[in-house]
Amino acid sequence: MRLTRRGGGFVIVAAGLFLTAAVASVPALLYATGLLLGLVVLAGCFVRVGPRHIDVQRTLDPSVVDPGRVVTARVVVANRSGLAGPAASWTDRLPRVVVGRPAGYLPGLPARSRVTAEYALSSTTRGIHRIGPLQIELVDPFGLVRRRRSVGGSHPVTVLPQRYALGSSVRHARGGSGTTRPIPQHVGMGEDDVIARPYVAGDSHNRLHWKATAHRGELMVRQAEHFVSPRATVALDLGEDVHDPRTLEWSVSAVASIVTLLAEGGHTVAVTSHDHAIDAAIDGAAGLRDVLIDLAGCGVSRLPVARQHVEHELILVAGRMSADRLGAWIAAIPPGTRVRAMIAASTPSGVVDDLDRVGWVWARYGPRSTVPDVWTAIEEGRRVARPTP
Repeated sequence: MRLTRRGGGFVIVAAGLFLTAAVASVPALLYATGLLLGLVVLAGCFVRVGPRHIDVQRTLDPSVVDPGRVVTARVVVANRSGLAGPAASWTDRLPRVVVGRPAGYLPGLPARSRVTAEYALSSTTRGIHRIGPLQIELVDPFGLVRRRRSVGGSHPVTVLPQRYALGSSVRHARGGSGTTRPIPQHVGMGEDDVIARPYVAGDSHNRLHWKATAHRGELMVRQAEHFVSPRATVALDLGEDVHDPRTLEWSVSAVASIVTLLAEGGHTVAVTSHDHAIDAAIDGAAGLRDVLIDLAGCGVSRLPVARQHVEHELILVAGRMSADRLGAWIAAIPPGTRVRAMIAASTPSGVVDDLDRVGWVWARYGPRSTVPDVWTAIEEGRRVARPTP
């Protein structure tokens, strides 16, 4: 609670009148002094004795968004007390990286009533941002005293990492056997193949393979072969000593883009970080949203590289790779694993030579490199020695 400019002026004038009355021996000025100070005191009591039980309900629609998408914040202010509240202004507290106009005017709140306000907000910075609490500012009818209160809690809005279109993953899909083959449009549904097997009790006669039956001299049925979804592991190195803010954001966006491409292409994808702070497996598009939320909230870590479980191939997105860091990754992944790595342009040339010696396919990214360009180089097995200009 503090004085407004007008209230401060009242106090200054009252002090001047008091001094004048004492010096000039004019007792009548003391009445004016008392009147001015009395108004200020009454104003303070007015804003102080207002409704004490004010609840705030805030909803964010949607609460999980892509960067730059507009979120509608709906704020319901309810007066739960038996006293009417004066008119007030309100402001919702926003983080620095969130843009919006969270302010408005609240008319006088009658007892047991509520009022609703809405505003739009957005952010281009990934993360889990807290919206609130609500700041309500009461001013007395004379404009002498104002009181600011923080009401209600805060609510999170999750801004997902920036994702980029990387093209099709079909031509480089890897089957369960480790061989490369296209993904059929009906992955997971199965299709009839020319492979036949002997008839067993219970098989439908509609599946009898007459040509194979005539050739083998015994009843044969068509074998329903189910294609195995391709598999890959995408790893994100979040080491504190390998990233600056720029390379960290580039790496998170790259992982989000790669995982989205593979998941929407029907892959079974294991997503992990060097310390397993992120550790999830998604089958197709199922679970993709949860992984993106994990990526939205991730940050650097001081923990060492943990042992990685890789079934087929590893796609590693890292920052500045040192010789020690490379050694830690080599020790953490199973021998013979096919590795495709994205590393920062600041990686020393000696470490790049080591990547060649261990047989990794790699590409370096710089300040102006785009995720699609580096992904294309990795996908085609090209070793990019210099970042995209």
